[in-house]
Amino acid sequence: MNNMDDKLKTTINKIVQLSKQNPEFDSELRKALNNSASHSLQSSSDRRIEHIENYLGLDYYVDNQHSLIDFSFIQEDDVRNQLISDNREMMRFRYGTRYHSICFDEFCRYAHLQAEMLLNFYLDKKYKNINEVIEYLKEHNPLIKLKETTKTIGEISYNSKLWAFEKEFTMDYNTNSILDYIRRIRNESSHRSPEKEEKSIRDYRKQLVNMGMPLKQDGDVDFYKLEEGSTKLNIYNNMIRNKDWYKEYKYLIWLHEESYDNVIKAVEELKNVVKDNI
Repeated sequence: MNNMDDKLKTTINKIVQLSKQNPEFDSELRKALNNSASHSLQSSSDRRIEHIENYLGLDYYVDNQHSLIDFSFIQEDDVRNQLISDNREMMRFRYGTRYHSICFDEFCRYAHLQAEMLLNFYLDKKYKNINEVIEYLKEHNPLIKLKETTKTIGEISYNSKLWAFEKEFTMDYNTNSILDYIRRIRNESSHRSPEKEEKSIRDYRKQLVNMGMPLKQDGDVDFYKLEEGSTKLNIYNNMIRNKDWYKEYKYLIWLHEESYDNVIKAVEELKNVVKDNI
């Protein structure tokens, strides 16, 4: 009975989460429960759970919804369909459907795939050949290092493409950071140690407190509480702001916050800039 109860709770949690985030789904859910109420009394506990899962069809729902990000402006079927597919796969890791667990790392991995494809699409549409693409990258980053044998946009690192794109266009600071963070997650997720990360966060936070920095609720420095000309502002500017350890701290804070919505917003903004400039 306990196993059944655990499975039922897991199913209900998924349903509640999705209902809160999608009013249309919430409305359909209420209709479904009303229509199936009379049948529930005749079903066994296990069949009732199966009925709920199949009827609501969380994974079927994801499969048949429009992409959370509108890629309809892309005329190339293969590019558009791949972006939509990656977007749906991303959402499966948010809701834990089709035997996937809810996993922020995998969610970000599929967000990264969409971001890189959007960058590739922009460069492919904007420039006639790989030589023009390379000139564009060098214009925005003279120190860029590319292989002499580079023949395709796909061979160029995500970092190089993102760097140039961010130099060319103005995007929200948080968007720039997130688009870089999801690259890090893709590269580091298999080697992550949550315990070590939490210890690092505590150590960095303690260091900031010892330096007299006012902190926001999430632990980051509250820059707006640093008065102009104050000693604390000078300490922040000279000993904190551009230091690698502080950048790592900000990344770890973001990582442990697991803000799915902010990742979606970042990819959405990238898409909008691409759409407006091709």
